[in-house]
Amino acid sequence: MPPRPGAEPSSFPEGPPVQERVAALEILSPQDIDARLGDLGYRGQSEARRAAAVLAYRHLRRIRRLYLEGIEPEPGTRENALFLGPTGSGKTFLVELMFREILGVPTVLADATQFSETGYIGDDVSSLLSRLYEAADRDAEWAACGVICMDEFDKLATSRSDSRFSGQQTTKDVSGFGVQRSLLHLLSASNATFPPDFGFTSRIRSETLELSCLTFIACGAFSGFRGTAENMTHVERVGFGREPGKGGARDAESIATRITDEHLENTTAFSRYGFIPELIGRFNRLVSFNPLDAATLGDILQNNVLRTWEREFEHEGLQLSVDPAVRDWIVARALKRETGARGLRTALAPVLEAAAYEHFGHGRAATVRLVLEDDAVHAVRD
Repeated sequence: MPPRPGAEPSSFPEGPPVQERVAALEILSPQDIDARLGDLGYRGQSEARRAAAVLAYRHLRRIRRLYLEGIEPEPGTRENALFLGPTGSGKTFLVELMFREILGVPTVLADATQFSETGYIGDDVSSLLSRLYEAADRDAEWAACGVICMDEFDKLATSRSDSRFSGQQTTKDVSGFGVQRSLLHLLSASNATFPPDFGFTSRIRSETLELSCLTFIACGAFSGFRGTAENMTHVERVGFGREPGKGGARDAESIATRITDEHLENTTAFSRYGFIPELIGRFNRLVSFNPLDAATLGDILQNNVLRTWEREFEHEGLQLSVDPAVRDWIVARALKRETGARGLRTALAPVLEAAAYEHFGHGRAATVRLVLEDDAVHAVRD
């Protein structure tokens, strides 16, 4: 298949033609993709996994129809998804496994807090395309088959200010609203220009990237969003008739709280939370992630976190053994801190680092056992 009409060839493509790359991608059904996620150690989030597997399958079919069958995407069929859920629930891990490992398409994961309008402080939004271009071996056509995932997307929300908007054409706007406006074009345009050298020089002309097949995924914890949505339906009363315990300072919302479909349907709540309505309207799929329960955290602890450390201990000639009480203690601390899977590593790291300090590098075979004593984990050498 010849290059797409109007598409400019990449200046220095490093790899086979895009048709060969796309033809080499394995054809997987949504169920196959979901099964591969489990094989790679992803646990829990059955509903979100099904939605994400369909998203990945449609992305694969879209690029195959374009580059192998010559069928142009229909206007307005781009896929932009918003993943919402508590920290440590596996949002970005799902994207990384699904698109980078399973599908094998160019994938970029970026932190939203790094960006500002026009790059005045931090990076410009167009640098997302520059990163994707690098991930695609500097082949613009292959980059157009990729995925961009922006983590910490909820950090772009900020309090609305009339003065901020009245001066937006004459002042440097480094707020989240500036980035939101910059993202509007990226999420809806058919193509966009980007600096292939990340804008470090002005001698290299910008390249154009086709966006009709690009999948954009935003991830965020959206802490407090549930309370925002629920409070909009609550009528505050003052004086007589005021409900006891209501009004005034609200109870702090739990970090590990699920945002339900009912909350997601309240589009006005996103505006109240601090987002431009037009931007949220660009996402045609909102996927809610559940807080991880004790059983799922225990599975992740055993099959992901501990297995990694066990292999490292084996390389040192040591065998790592963990008592069941220690596993339960670690899971309980992660639940208490409401930090999800990240909390498992946080609880384990100090103990295993102390064990590594004592026993690594000596070349002596032994068993290092983690035991629970006085509500603290200790490493014992047998």
